[in-house]
Amino acid sequence: MEIVEPGSVFAGYRVVSLLGRGGMGQVWLVEHPTLGRREALKIISPNPADPSFHERFRNEARTAAALDHPGIVTVFTHGVEHGSPWFSMTYLDGKDLTGAGPMPVDEVVTIAGRVADALDYAHGQRVIHRDIKPANIVVARGPDGRITRVTVLDFGIARLVDGNKMTATNLFVGTLAYAAPELLTGEAAIPASDQYALACTVFQLLTGRQPFPGTTPMALISGHVNSPVPRPSDHDPALAHLDPVFARALAKQPGDRFASCTDFARALEQAVAAGPRRAAPTTPAPAFPPRVGHHPPARQHPPTRQRPPLPPPGYHPHRPHTPAPVFAGGFTPPPPKKRTGLFVGVGAGVLVLVLALVITAIVLVGSDDAPATPASGASTSTRSSAGSSGATTGSGDFESIASSGDSTCAVRGGELFCWGGNLYGTLGDGSTTDRARPEKVSGLEDVSAVGMGGLGRTCAIASGDLYCWGQGAGPTGQNVTLPTKVSGLTDVRAVAVGLTTCAISSGDLYCWGNNLNGQTGAGTDPTIPTPTRVSGLSDVTAVSTSHTTTCAIAAGSAYCWGNNADGQVGDGTTTNRPTPTRLDLDSPSSISTSLYSTCAVANGSGGSGTVFCWGENGSGQLGDGTEVSRQRPTPIDVRGATQVSTAGYAACAAASGSAYCWGSRSTLPDHAPSRINGLSGVTQVTTGSANVCAVAGAEMYCWGLNGKGQLGNGTTTTSNEPQPVRFPA
Repeated sequence: MEIVEPGSVFAGYRVVSLLGRGGMGQVWLVEHPTLGRREALKIISPNPADPSFHERFRNEARTAAALDHPGIVTVFTHGVEHGSPWFSMTYLDGKDLTGAGPMPVDEVVTIAGRVADALDYAHGQRVIHRDIKPANIVVARGPDGRITRVTVLDFGIARLVDGNKMTATNLFVGTLAYAAPELLTGEAAIPASDQYALACTVFQLLTGRQPFPGTTPMALISGHVNSPVPRPSDHDPALAHLDPVFARALAKQPGDRFASCTDFARALEQAVAAGPRRAAPTTPAPAFPPRVGHHPPARQHPPTRQRPPLPPPGYHPHRPHTPAPVFAGGFTPPPPKKRTGLFVGVGAGVLVLVLALVITAIVLVGSDDAPATPASGASTSTRSSAGSSGATTGSGDFESIASSGDSTCAVRGGELFCWGGNLYGTLGDGSTTDRARPEKVSGLEDVSAVGMGGLGRTCAIASGDLYCWGQGAGPTGQNVTLPTKVSGLTDVRAVAVGLTTCAISSGDLYCWGNNLNGQTGAGTDPTIPTPTRVSGLSDVTAVSTSHTTTCAIAAGSAYCWGNNADGQVGDGTTTNRPTPTRLDLDSPSSISTSLYSTCAVANGSGGSGTVFCWGENGSGQLGDGTEVSRQRPTPIDVRGATQVSTAGYAACAAASGSAYCWGSRSTLPDHAPSRINGLSGVTQVTTGSANVCAVAGAEMYCWGLNGKGQLGNGTTTTSNEPQPVRFPA
């Protein structure tokens, strides 16, 4: 007997319809009782033979809430109703990759890179997926057919099962067609197991065939454990240059594979770039097979193009999730699209499916009960009001604030305080212990600005010198947990941190670190090891750097350079720019760039404090009420702005004493800027992957995900309302 049915109420949600059913549960389309938002609610069939099932369900749900990555679907809440565990998540409108392939090679490279990014992030949080396969990957496209979003489903599928052995009492968890040999022989899942499954998936997307064919469980197991590693060229000779990559990624022994999923994805990208180009088939197999009775509109795919290079192992750009439905590509832009689908990974091919662990924060914007999810990206900081994302000179004692990942820092009264996640020593206290309240970073005097970015790196300016710590912040790229002085820079006035680090020293701009797309502006080498001056710029007052794009304000003009695949440089093209390119903005005072888009505040002919945005716009992150990407600065309806902060697929601004957010944080279907309630006198705002923080009056407030204590209020309880940060007396 069904415990729910259409029209009934379950856990306070109004049940709309059944979306899917599998051996371990059901997925229903439901409506939130107060928000009116449609969500997907998954009801797990409990294991009556396991008395600890419910408690472990709760523990794993808490584990999920501590994660945040743009490539992993969002969970909102969870509970137990009528004895059945349940959780609600984003209602995804679109199609997964079931049956996909062969696909254009450049698209496969993009998908592999973004899934690898999500997996490496999870592995850094000690979470293994265990069931990577095409059915657990959702790809959304923009109106022009380009991939805008890649989302991994059912994260942590086997976390509630005691082991992986395939026995009568403890079944193997996962899908045999993509399972690593070590799992099939009874060993524990490790990050290399996910890499193997990703390689199997990518193999299928490239060739249209599973790497080890078989119609019975034993045939599949024998293939993974005993058969030679398959080669893509066996199915398509034009893919022969990729054979060595798969020979390593599909190695029988985990230690013979790549060091990380991102290493595999990067090797794939490099092999594709170095090998012959393969034209898309004249009549390709559909990448997204239509559902029965559903006839999607015809789509003309544009010519394939090179996507942004993959980040180094372990890095995650923190693209945000959105609690509103994720729109699939190929449809007309606003008005809002019809919600017709969901991907939650129920059913086919899974021997035992227990729980999809999913992630992200719920952030309140717009109305008193309307949530939106924080976006993320590399935070940047400056010393003056001519600043970039992450900080401006504010009221009270706050000189600078910054967020990245699950960590936050603030400069208050010349002292630096940090709190939240500390996996890589991001908080600068000499440890890797998380902190739920601000802790002073010792050894720094007269601190004026802080920047955060990359995966767990922080830099701060103290007495005019620059100090960095955290992931890869040591002189030779090692992790350090205490502030370490950066040599060669004096009179430092601003710092920005991402894959690249940039600092303003004596009016000149210096950048170093990752340079895959020329984002350092200092040559063509893939890595610039030491601070190197960016030529052509003088009197620099602000800087922002994120994934592979950098922007700055110099001599009263705005400049951007580096990766421009989505138009984020703003020069009207999608051609990468290795040197600073001047933008058509009148008297800019703040600029912030993120993974695929950029925003700035200009004070000239467009009106004082007008926000302009440009770049990719699939989530409305440009704030112009559309999902149309822009290659030049486009004004949006925010006036009186003093500072703007972008992060992944969203942005926020401090304007006229209030904070406004748009994109995946906006509750409005047209992605227009929405005012955050409950705050006044706002002078600064910073957008991180897990939360948003703002300086309002003489206080600082944060809200959103809080599994690592990143709200700074002494708890680990997520809040969708601004919470005052509790600084030490």
